[in-house]
Amino acid sequence: MTYPAPAAPKEAPKNLPDVTEPKSAPFWEAAKNHVLVAQRCGDCGDVRFPYVELCPKCWSTNQSWEPTTPEGELYSFVVYHRALDPSKKDDIPYVIGRVVTDEGVIFNVRLDTAPGEAVVGMRVKASWHDVTDEVTLLRFAAA
Repeated sequence: MTYPAPAAPKEAPKNLPDVTEPKSAPFWEAAKNHVLVAQRCGDCGDVRFPYVELCPKCWSTNQSWEPTTPEGELYSFVVYHRALDPSKKDDIPYVIGRVVTDEGVIFNVRLDTAPGEAVVGMRVKASWHDVTDEVTLLRFAAA
């Protein structure tokens, strides 16, 4: 008697962030709702990403996550033509950019733009990729 081979388990996406990590969980929770947030110092008002325990301007521990402007400018970028991470081999080529939002927050993020379309100084806006029920990734696209 022969039995059919068991179905291969559906492979989960690789290299996803730990959205339960307490220090960054508020960012990932907002991302699930397609809201861009950044950390703001309650004492001096400095806004930044990613999370840090002490404000780099005034050393305060009074930090909170607040919505921030989801639009900005592409400051610099690089086009990946080789997959340094095997899980990205099907995405080649892709663009990673440094985006400065209108509020001054800096994000190093993948861009939803073709490599030949990325231009330093171009206007961009946040875009969202719902990878799983729990993980939504931030990207930026041409505005």
